[in-house]
Amino acid sequence: MTGARHPGQALAVAGAAAAAGLATLAAALAASPVLALGVPLALVGAVVLLAQPFLGIAALVFLGHLDSIEKLLFGFLPLSGFKALTAATLAAALLTAARRRDWIAGALRDPVVTCALLFGLLGTVSFLLADERAVALSEMRKLASLITLLLLVVALVDTPRRLAAMMWILIASSLVSALILIADILLGTHLLATSEAATTAQSSEGFVRSSGASDQNPTTAASMLLVGVVMALVHAVETPRLRLAMLAAAALGTAALVMSFARSAAIAYAVAAPWLGWRHRNARMAPLAGFGILVAGLAALPFVPAEYWKRLGTIFGAGGDWTLGRRLSYNLIGMRLFAESPLFGIGPGNFAERFADPEFRYFPGRTLLGRELHNMYLSVLAQYGLAGAAAFCGMLGAALAALRRVRRAPANPAMRVWAGALGLGLVAYLIASLFLPNEYTKYTWVLSGLAAALARVNRQELAR
Repeated sequence: MTGARHPGQALAVAGAAAAAGLATLAAALAASPVLALGVPLALVGAVVLLAQPFLGIAALVFLGHLDSIEKLLFGFLPLSGFKALTAATLAAALLTAARRRDWIAGALRDPVVTCALLFGLLGTVSFLLADERAVALSEMRKLASLITLLLLVVALVDTPRRLAAMMWILIASSLVSALILIADILLGTHLLATSEAATTAQSSEGFVRSSGASDQNPTTAASMLLVGVVMALVHAVETPRLRLAMLAAAALGTAALVMSFARSAAIAYAVAAPWLGWRHRNARMAPLAGFGILVAGLAALPFVPAEYWKRLGTIFGAGGDWTLGRRLSYNLIGMRLFAESPLFGIGPGNFAERFADPEFRYFPGRTLLGRELHNMYLSVLAQYGLAGAAAFCGMLGAALAALRRVRRAPANPAMRVWAGALGLGLVAYLIASLFLPNEYTKYTWVLSGLAAALARVNRQELAR
């Protein structure tokens, strides 16, 4: 279905090789070393994608978290390297769609995909009704690219091997970002991140924060890091394969989450880890594992910065943190705006515009500059209305339901482990999203797409 070779592929390789040679010669004659190197590499990359479009989506998922690495590699391009790779992968998937027509036809009927497409359609209605149409259009472009990313995941992850590769990519990207984050804190610098959001963030206690290998703000980056950490932890608990390596990855990731000073990630982790322990409470080694975790936790306490405990204390009202007042304002204003237009919302991106309205000037912590609503679910509800929120939450609910079905009826033990790992990772991410505007974060769509792909691959394996 996916690995067949065709005469057209050989012809495409030969044609691309000839074109690469001619392009290199032309660029060299034009005295442009950048083009002389870049054009043939781009053509070779195009041939690779035509032969294996999956490599494109694998790279996109890896770089979805590590966007500072993506900018380092492709920053010389006149457009975003991620967008260029997305467009190239989409083109390759469309050109090779005949090889997997049955799989793609089934993917378009998947509940996760159906809800995602419906959300895009309802978002268009919200856009047309928005007061600030230019802002809404910019958000709709983001949404279109994210839905495309989800579609590529569901369409191209079509075998157990490819599915496992994507799971390992999620864990590996979290490990890479964790190592960079720890190095940033120890060295007192930012090794890879270049964006203002990633390099200027500080806690209210004055602790300089890091986003690791992400250019997102540290809190958003921590929500993505959390996914791989939880997945590694589940894998270590549920299968002996690579157990020590997964425990090491989870330990490093946990340390990085602490150093990120992200309260939302701490809350989500505090739910996910006990949930995992409760799930395996009757395991033969559960008492020993619990004792080992307790000893390791006590041994790590002296290395946790004192500012971290102060920051967690602000969740319960200890100490002063003006950002909590601001987050209260986000939610209060969001509920007011939802009441104004409950069916289709105020329009994509319009919350930031309305946040600065004089009518909200007395709300606690409100600033004069537009801000995003730090609650993914209320943000979608306010900007897309009940109709859009139903489709969006339907997508997330369908993803969780798909993983639960696999967990109950796995085609093999590996499928059960991956369903549990991805499921708990997604749950932790969705809990953290209660405090973050993650509706436009790539992981929201990647994780939903992977849940649908995992369920479809499992059904395919059961049918054999």
